[in-house]
This record gives sequence, C-alpha cells and structure tokens, in this order.
Amino acid sequence: MHQHIFSYGSNLLLARFTARVPSARFVASGRLAGHTLRWHKAGQDGSGKCDAFFTGDPADMLWGGVFEIASAEKHLLDAAEGLGSGYEEKHAEIECGQDGDNPLVLHASYYSALTIDPDARPFAWYKAFVVAGARECGLPDSHLERLRAVAAVNDPDRPRNAANRALLPRIFKEKQNLA
Repeated sequence: MHQHIFSYGSNLLLARFTARVPSARFVASGRLAGHTLRWHKAGQDGSGKCDAFFTGDPADMLWGGVFEIASAEKHLLDAAEGLGSGYEEKHAEIECGQDGDNPLVLHASYYSALTIDPDARPFAWYKAFVVAGARECGLPDSHLERLRAVAAVNDPDRPRNAANRALLPRIFKEKQNLA
C-alpha cells in the first residue's frame, strides 16, 4: 500500500526525502488552498522550519509537491518530522492541475507546525533544500522568487552545517542565490 504526502519544505528535494523515506517518489506539483508558507516552525536546532500556515482565505495558495510513499515507511517520516511534538498530521485535497474542465486533485497528508516562533529564521542550508526542491518539482518561478527572498542565517553548529551542505554540493558551489 502507498499513500500521498504533500511536501512544501525541505522534503521537496527528492534526495532529502528519500534519505528519510527510501520509497518516496515524486507524483505531481500542486497547491493547497487557504494556506501560505511560513518559516516560523520552531526547530529543535533553534532555526525556523517551514509550516503550511492555515489562513482560511481561498485566494491563498501554498505550492508544493505530492509524493507517494510506502505506507509501511510512514513511521520513518513521522519520526523525522517530529509527529506529535513538532508537527501534527493533516489531510487535504491538493489541486494538481486540470483534467479537461475538471480540476485534478489528489488526497494527501501533510504536516502542520505545533510550535511557532515568529522570530525564527531558517538556516541557509535548510533554505537551500527548500529552493532546490521547489525547482526540482517545477514549482512556479514566482514561488521560487519568494523562497529566494527569505532571510536565512548561518548554522552555528559547524559539523551539522557541513553535513547538510554536503548534501547539496553543486548548489553551494554554483553560488546561486539561495542563502
């Protein structure tokens, strides 16, 4: 059995997602209505992580990717996301385009932040995961520009910073506008 997961943060990058859940595969890009992307989820490392923030305004759309994972591996993702302590699981219909005159929607689970810190800022390596994943999933240029505009900070933990940057050597070596 498989299930759909809507990712909007660092799990957009398939290499990051499959490091956590080996069966993960990209299905489609899509939008979650009534939500916006915020970087205010309080990470255990002191940084800001992404959150699917509910606004209730149907004009607000959160872009992301729908991935399929083996149901038997869902516990791996739950552990990585801190289900119950960092995030809670929610379910939604994700708009993934049109099938003729009908909207194409997929039912997916996603994670919503439980602990908010409005002053939190993402680490540069985390932001790079999000930007690279959004590009990999083919999300709109306007969304990529908003991601690139987010202020990020350097990770003071040198080993963690180096380990995460090593996952994206091409991106950091190209010195793209990700940090």
